[in-house]
Amino acid sequence: VMSYFVFSDIDGTLLDHNNYSLGNLEGYINEIKNKVSIIFNTSKTFSEVIKINEKLKLDSPFIVENGACIFFPTNYENILNNYKLKENFFTHKNYFAFKMTYLTAENLPLMISRLKSIFNFSFYSELTNKEVMKFTNLKIDSVRRSKERLFTNPILWKDLKEKIIDFKSEIKKIDTNLNVLEGGRFIHISDNYNKGKALKKFLEILTPSLKTDFKTISLGDSENDLSMLESTDYSCIVKRE
Repeated sequence: VMSYFVFSDIDGTLLDHNNYSLGNLEGYINEIKNKVSIIFNTSKTFSEVIKINEKLKLDSPFIVENGACIFFPTNYENILNNYKLKENFFTHKNYFAFKMTYLTAENLPLMISRLKSIFNFSFYSELTNKEVMKFTNLKIDSVRRSKERLFTNPILWKDLKEKIIDFKSEIKKIDTNLNVLEGGRFIHISDNYNKGKALKKFLEILTPSLKTDFKTISLGDSENDLSMLESTDYSCIVKRE
């Protein structure tokens, strides 16, 4: 018997990029969720994914904030006990979490705040709820969940597009471990983790406990999905309208 893990981005892949609706996909996910493991691998926060999982009645692990952390439901406890590296594990609201980063939503702005004198940008945490609603079309309760960030603080770029290249090189001067990725609407800064590395770590944690062979499938639509798409047996690029 073969098991299948489907790793999927959410915004622009499962959710419509403009109105965030699941559309016909909700019925399709309900149809396949008992046959395959659906693992969200997204830039969204823990709070946002929990809400989507509740709606879809999914009780799967998931990866948040562009690969910054993997969350496992409590029924994975025995599986996690087989894994040797315990220092990166912590618990968060009834979930076991494996941290891929040393960054937090608070310390990243402190590290790069001096670049504000050179470039025009805002951290996600600095945007008012109204501004986030304007740039993302999210409703207010979704905006609040999106601001409950644990590890990342995306950047809304307000400067000329061509200046992003200079911004990337300035980031490397601050810390060579920092990477800059352009997502759908925001720029994301990470310290040597990404969706692909988190996916591989997830499989490394789980594989010793799996009783069957497995295949992996990934779905994504933007640059920050590339590492995930390159890390699975099969990958699907979702074309934007």
